[in-house]
Amino acid sequence: MSTPIPFAALVPHPPILLPQIGKGREREAAATLDAFADLRRHLRNSGARRILLISTHGIVTLRRFHVLAAPLRTNLARFGAPGLSVDLPDDRPFAELLAEIAVHDGVPLSPVQSWEEGDHSACVPLALLDVPALQIPLSVVGISFLPADAHYELGRAIARAIRCSGVPTAVIASGDGAHSLAENSPAGFHPRARAFQDDFEAALARLDAPALLGFDQDLRRAIDESVVSPAAVLLGIIESSPASAEILSAEALWGVAYTAARISFDEVA
Repeated sequence: MSTPIPFAALVPHPPILLPQIGKGREREAAATLDAFADLRRHLRNSGARRILLISTHGIVTLRRFHVLAAPLRTNLARFGAPGLSVDLPDDRPFAELLAEIAVHDGVPLSPVQSWEEGDHSACVPLALLDVPALQIPLSVVGISFLPADAHYELGRAIARAIRCSGVPTAVIASGDGAHSLAENSPAGFHPRARAFQDDFEAALARLDAPALLGFDQDLRRAIDESVVSPAAVLLGIIESSPASAEILSAEALWGVAYTAARISFDEVA
């Protein structure tokens, strides 16, 4: 049985993309904003009745994943926009179902009742995709410091939970690429950052799970990326679905790599 996922995407989450924060500088990321417009249109027309977001800046611990079993309350006050918030209804039954399936499958995941309020990896994509206007429940799952293959297994557990729930679910994986592409990058310059980013985007375009799971963890830390783990979860979710990926944008701005991709699913007779 195929996974009932009418929409899936990988998106970046720099707060500067929001005009309330960028104050005009967001226009430097025209290709990324165009990608969000494309994704917003597809999401609106997808028929999804639940949003599942993979967060990289919510609750992140060494050896455990977390799913929010309460309403998400976020704001971007620490980025100078205290009035910019996203408040969405939760889907507690799905969080409980996912936790039950994860335990059965040996995936270390726990439900939690609160989330990092300043989680821009959630707030930015939800705002740019205009998710609040859809008025459908949201589930948020956080990454961990476990290896990429553990994230892939989390994705497989999420896919089983989606199938069991029977609710058409839109999946949004949120992550930024290498933060070390230039001397003025947040993490400084790393000579292998550009090659990593090229290899990552090639693996994503092919939906090549072995290649994506095979990136060296020491290199990932050195270049300061936050995109492999959410992408691994995404690929685990769509593992059994006939799908293809389209890279909508791949920009290197402010010393950081931002990739947006849409997953399309083949019709099964």
